[in-house]
Amino acid sequence: MHDSSVSRVRVLEPLRDQLAVAMPVFGSVLGAMRGARALWIVVPLAAPGMPAAYLSGRLGIAPMVVFLALTTPVVCWGLWRSIPWKAFSELARKAPFRELSLPPEGLFADRAKVYFQLPDADSAWAEVRLPKAARLQLQAQRRVWLLGPDEKGRRFLQLPGVLWPHRVKVVPGLPGGAVRQDEVEQRIVPPEEDVVLIAHRQRIVRGIRVSFAAAVLVFVLLATVQVFAVVDDVSRAGSGIALLTLYSIVFLAWGTEAVKGMLKPLPRGKWTELVAVPHRPPQIGGTGLATLACRVQWPNGWWSDIFLSKVDPALAADIFATQRIWILGEPFRGATTFAGVPGHAVLGRVRFN
Repeated sequence: MHDSSVSRVRVLEPLRDQLAVAMPVFGSVLGAMRGARALWIVVPLAAPGMPAAYLSGRLGIAPMVVFLALTTPVVCWGLWRSIPWKAFSELARKAPFRELSLPPEGLFADRAKVYFQLPDADSAWAEVRLPKAARLQLQAQRRVWLLGPDEKGRRFLQLPGVLWPHRVKVVPGLPGGAVRQDEVEQRIVPPEEDVVLIAHRQRIVRGIRVSFAAAVLVFVLLATVQVFAVVDDVSRAGSGIALLTLYSIVFLAWGTEAVKGMLKPLPRGKWTELVAVPHRPPQIGGTGLATLACRVQWPNGWWSDIFLSKVDPALAADIFATQRIWILGEPFRGATTFAGVPGHAVLGRVRFN
């Protein structure tokens, strides 16, 4: 279902003149993400920490030193990433989003950062670091939703159809390397030509690969330390290496099963829009991912069930709010394929019953 513009592509957006948290699904995402950030911090500590703590008591301090050296950067990153969610959640319960449309010549970029003038601050500019897909989406849409400032001057930006916030920094002017971003015509194009979708997909795949590489590195280094200790004194071997090996196998097998679908090639062809009636609101899990079940109507008028598990909450929220689902390629009964939103940084897997 192609069109000359994306004006008919409806997505979830904030409710005008209402508190930000009133947006459908948004309140659930805020609550889940606070817990998810804590989970992402604790898991790297707790899981490899079990054998590390066990070994440190019997094999000296070497395993613990290696463990701390590897996990401290992860914990610091998690804490740094969790701070915006606290401030963002507090603001969302106190203030509404405000829509801002950018003038044709009002958007600038310097590498990963974009700049535009703030309407409520004289001669002040907003500086926002965005991933490539979000920059491309903003360049085409020229429209954002702003939340804040709070009492500390913190502001956040959200793009249409995408639930993830981005911190806004107020700067007095444009940096020397900022380049004006020309307007881009918004059109629904096949998935293989959708630059926003392609960039978003590349970021997801890159993140999965980096996460697995980091997990494998942690396991290999911890195992190496233990092997050296066993060689030094086999009587100290105990069950530590068995525990570490078992955890490694379980974690990698579970992780591979959870994400292998997202590593498959995207279908080629066209976008297919279907009517989708959710059975209930999306459920946001402790990992921050969403689950949604719907009834969909096929072009011939038949109805069947679809199920989305462990997907981006933005995809589930867009389907719930619009009662439409956009499938990549030609869907068919019994298939498991990709769904998204044309021209938006939204992507997930869907299973047709």
